[in-house]
Amino acid sequence: MILFLLLLIVAAGIVAVYATSGNAGTHDVTLWQWHWSAVPDWVPVVLTAVVFGGLLLLYMIYSGMVHGVRVGSMRRRVTTRESAITDLRRDNQRLREENARVRSELRGVAATSGDREPIESTTTPEREPVGAGSAPDRSGSAAPYRTRATFGERVRAFFSGREPAGY
Repeated sequence: MILFLLLLIVAAGIVAVYATSGNAGTHDVTLWQWHWSAVPDWVPVVLTAVVFGGLLLLYMIYSGMVHGVRVGSMRRRVTTRESAITDLRRDNQRLREENARVRSELRGVAATSGDREPIESTTTPEREPVGAGSAPDRSGSAAPYRTRATFGERVRAFFSGREPAGY
């Protein structure tokens, strides 16, 4: 588009030079039922350049508006999706923190905060395995919380032979 605008400016300059360079001749012009007498030689050239230049400028304005609308709609879509992703990340972080708190309470870790009293751990009764004669040991020797391995870590562990496949 910029190239067309530059060419339009160059063409206007050439037409201006043509109009002022001594083309003082005149002739009669007839178009369908209209007739003009003593029209300078440069007028048809200037009119043709103005018509094509105007059409080109209208096309440039139209294409610029279409491009602006497309970019604006994409920006609006991206902003909407970014806000949705941010909300999901915030919710995910809140759920992770809540999950860690609940797990720590279930494992017997007492949580304290400020002037509050410690929260006593609440354990849910677990089913004994078939054939087990005694209840599991709850003397505080539970294994520390271990984060769950990612899918990639599980795949690498399986192919290196360190762990069986499973979740």
